[in-house]
Amino acid sequence: MTPSNRHPEPAGRGPVRWRSPAVGILLTVYFAWFARTTLWAHLPPDELMNIHYYWSLPRWQQVLGPLMVWSPLYRPMAAWFLLPVLAGFGLNPAAFRVEMLALLLATVFLMYRLSLLLRSGERAAFLTALIACYHVGINGIYYQTQFIYDVLCGFFFVAALLYYVSIRDRGRIPGWKQVTIFLGLMLAALDSKEMALTLPAVLLFYECFYHAPVPLWRPQLLGKWLRGPGRSVAAGACLNLVFLYGRIAAKDGLIHVPGYGPKLSMARVWDFQIHAFADLFQKWEYFGRAGVVALWIAMFCLAWRRPRPVLRFSCMFLLVAPLPIEFLIGRSGACLYIPMLAWALFVTVVFVDIADGLAGFLAGEPGLRRVGRAGISAVLVIAALVYWVHRNADLKKDYADPGAADISPMTWDAIQQMKAFPLHVRPRSTMVFLNDPFGTWDMLFIADLVFRERTLTVRLARKTPMTSEEIAKADYVFDYRDGRLVQVR
Repeated sequence: MTPSNRHPEPAGRGPVRWRSPAVGILLTVYFAWFARTTLWAHLPPDELMNIHYYWSLPRWQQVLGPLMVWSPLYRPMAAWFLLPVLAGFGLNPAAFRVEMLALLLATVFLMYRLSLLLRSGERAAFLTALIACYHVGINGIYYQTQFIYDVLCGFFFVAALLYYVSIRDRGRIPGWKQVTIFLGLMLAALDSKEMALTLPAVLLFYECFYHAPVPLWRPQLLGKWLRGPGRSVAAGACLNLVFLYGRIAAKDGLIHVPGYGPKLSMARVWDFQIHAFADLFQKWEYFGRAGVVALWIAMFCLAWRRPRPVLRFSCMFLLVAPLPIEFLIGRSGACLYIPMLAWALFVTVVFVDIADGLAGFLAGEPGLRRVGRAGISAVLVIAALVYWVHRNADLKKDYADPGAADISPMTWDAIQQMKAFPLHVRPRSTMVFLNDPFGTWDMLFIADLVFRERTLTVRLARKTPMTSEEIAKADYVFDYRDGRLVQVR
């Protein structure tokens, strides 16, 4: 590994004054235009199950769960974001979506600033942020609250990385107070989703490519590095160990839950890589094993052809970012939010380099000399920008929006029907559903979250059969007839 080039591109600390507000306005308008149709997507069953899980936790776990890093609690940071919305707006999908969209937009601006500090240049930084605004390959993240974990993890991951890079970019080594703040942001990311386990490795790559190479093979120098520039890396690795203890060692840890146990095989790696690149390249269907290998070879060649720290860093970032999900079955789409940010950083820097190189060649042509290299490069960048926006808009209209409009109509109908009953549920009462439209636990989730009475007992006859005496003792009895919920008592 080599340190950064001797003459890095400026970080953009002193841009022309109009640029920052102009960039902010453009990105916000662009994001809002794509996000406008996502507000009214319905709440599918998985979202209700997740919200109900946090609502049913004891109060102290709802509050302190994110601070209990050793605990096997399931992604407790989400409770801090979902429960206040539930308390203020009930099961209103728009309220949950606004919260998620605000976090996504905040991450866009964090990514823009991070890209500048990584020496990508202003054009590449703007394009990176633009891709982060909306990427149809991960469209679920804009429509479904069940991906709040990816949204939160991405926000805190980028915030922690940006905080660290901003300190190191000024030539300083984080003190222990700053390390503590970094660990707090990293803990929030870990409590959101396990994707944040790669953050110490990402910091290590940053140190290798932007500062002196890490002396891995010389124990004395390595110890000195760990006490100095590497203290954040070491502290983050220790935090990972404590976090993993709760997810692996505990009998009810996440790794023991069906669907979360890794499948260690090359077949799983190939399957993940093929589907991941298909999503990142907007559903290109011709990725196979040969295509994946050729793509990685091309990326490493581009990254190491010249001493460009930003390309080497983003290439390795993209390589390690998916590791927590790479060996899990069915992880693609919205789960690729953090890898997508690394991918966007790499491809935008490469594209701007190609545009500049092609502009330099074309500027020598007689008919283009008056346009100049800068003008030709600007035209190429704008053309690519128009193509990207148009393709995202088309795919969103044809695939993402229709699917979101039709999501779980039965669940949404049941929520609306339950809201329509003029009930003031008494404490310590019992509610029975003789029949319901689901045959799962969804009706229990809906009843609990609509009435939000923690002492209410909800029983579903289709899941737990009851005697006539038990039904007679219930305070509220509902049935499902001809597509409608009917209150029997």
